[in-house]
Amino acid sequence: METLVTIHSWTRWLVLAVLLGGAAFAVVRYRNKSNWEPSFFQLAVMVIDIQVAIGIVIWIFDDGWSETIFFKIIHPAFMLLALAVAHVGFVIAKKREDVKSWLVVAGSFVVSLILIVGAIPWDRLRSAL
Repeated sequence: METLVTIHSWTRWLVLAVLLGGAAFAVVRYRNKSNWEPSFFQLAVMVIDIQVAIGIVIWIFDDGWSETIFFKIIHPAFMLLALAVAHVGFVIAKKREDVKSWLVVAGSFVVSLILIVGAIPWDRLRSAL
């Protein structure tokens, strides 16, 4: 289980990079009035899906994650909410298929990013380094 926790811990950087990069990419594409192209954002949402799936496995099978209220409730709730926001934003943008789709996906990625950053156990990062 420790290996899975390590993978989950390190892949957080990929999730943060995908959300930040995706939001920036979407804003640039909106400013250029580019046609809507969902492929990168579909991949970005899949990266978040995988990270949350790993987290769910850890949450269910590792008793160490139930040590505090943070790991029992706050961390998983915020991450599931961030996943839902990213998914809903992507689906709405995909259905619109116009230039404003870029803003919808950018906004949902920024909100997801804020939720995730707010619920990352930063104190464990310091102890892992």
